[in-house]
Amino acid sequence: MIRKRDGRKWGNWCVYDYHSQKIVNKNSENYVKIYQEIRKGFSPIYIDDSEQCSVDEWTQVLHEFGLKSYISYPIINKNNSIVGHLSFMNAEPVHFDPIKLETLLPVCSDLIAIDFKTVIERRNTRRKLEQELRYSKNRELVLSSLAHDLNNPVSILKVISQYLGANIKDESQKKLIKKIEEASLRVKGVIDDILDFSTIRLQGRLIRINDHYRMDSLIKQILSEFEVLHNRTLIVNIDLPVDVPCDHQKMGRAFANLIGNAIKHGNPHQNIEINACIKKENFVFSVTNEVTYPQYSDLKDLFKPFVKGVNSNGLGLGLFIVSEIVKIHKGKIVVNLKDNKITFNLMIPIDLTNVVQ
Repeated sequence: MIRKRDGRKWGNWCVYDYHSQKIVNKNSENYVKIYQEIRKGFSPIYIDDSEQCSVDEWTQVLHEFGLKSYISYPIINKNNSIVGHLSFMNAEPVHFDPIKLETLLPVCSDLIAIDFKTVIERRNTRRKLEQELRYSKNRELVLSSLAHDLNNPVSILKVISQYLGANIKDESQKKLIKKIEEASLRVKGVIDDILDFSTIRLQGRLIRINDHYRMDSLIKQILSEFEVLHNRTLIVNIDLPVDVPCDHQKMGRAFANLIGNAIKHGNPHQNIEINACIKKENFVFSVTNEVTYPQYSDLKDLFKPFVKGVNSNGLGLGLFIVSEIVKIHKGKIVVNLKDNKITFNLMIPIDLTNVVQ
C-alpha cells in the first residue's frame, strides 16, 4: 500500500497490484482497515492460511474481506520507529517458506528505510538551503540599502573637510580637519566595498559586457587620484594600443582596489610598480609592491571574502571584489610572491568569446 503526499497533506491510500503492475484505488479503504486491525506491533506477521491462524481476531478480519493469506513486515528506521510496512495479501492460501522470508524481507525493509531516510534528509536540506538563500539575499539587500543611505552623508563630510582644509590657516585646526578627512575616506572605502560586494552577489551573473573602452585613460585617471590623496610615487608603464571590452565602472573599481591594496599593505618607503599592456590577446594589468612582513600561508586565500591583511582596518573584501569582477569579464587574476615582492596580475580577454586560460 502506498499514498502520495501533497505539501503537508497525505492523499488517499492506493494499492499496488503485483500481477498487473499498476496502482489501483479499488477497495483501498478495505486494505487500510485490514492493516490497522492486524498491524499493531513490531513483530512480522505471517499468515499462510487464515483457517489455521491462531489469532481469532486476525482470522475474523481476513474473512470479512475475503482473504486467506496475509504477510506484513515492519520497516523500522534507526530511531527504532516504524515508518511503514511491507504487506502482501491474497484471497487464496499461499504456502511460503518463513526462513526465506526472514532472509529476504529484512534486507528489503532496511533498503526502504535507508532510501526513506535519504529522501527526508534531502528534502530537509533543500528546504534549509532555500531558506538560507532567501535570508542571504535579504541580508545583501539590507547591506546594499544601508550602504546607499550612508554613502551621501559620508561623501558630503569628505568634501566639506577637504574644503575647510584648503581654506583654514590655523595649523592645529588643519590637523584636526585632516583627521576628519582621512576617517571619512576610510568609511567611504568600507561603504564602496559593501556596495560592490552586494552588487556582485545580486547582479553579477546578469551583467553583459557590450562596450569597449580606452583602458589607458581610465588607469591614468585612477592613478592621478591616488597620487594626490596618498602622496606616493607610482612607477607606471602603459602600452595599450586597442580598446578593451569591459564594464567601465567595475573595471575601474578593480584597478582602484589593487592599487589601494598595494598602498595599504606595501612598504611605505618603496615605490609601487604598475604595468598595463596587451599580451597574447589578453589585457594585462599588474601591480607590484614590496611587503614588509609577508605572512601568507596560501596566496589563494587573499581572494576569499573577509580575509584581512595585517593591521587592516577594512572588511577584507577588496581583493575578493577584484576576483569577482575579473570572473564577470571571463578573465583571471593570479598572485606571485618573490623576494618580499608581491605581484597581482589581472588578465581579461580582448575577445570575450574566449576565456583566459
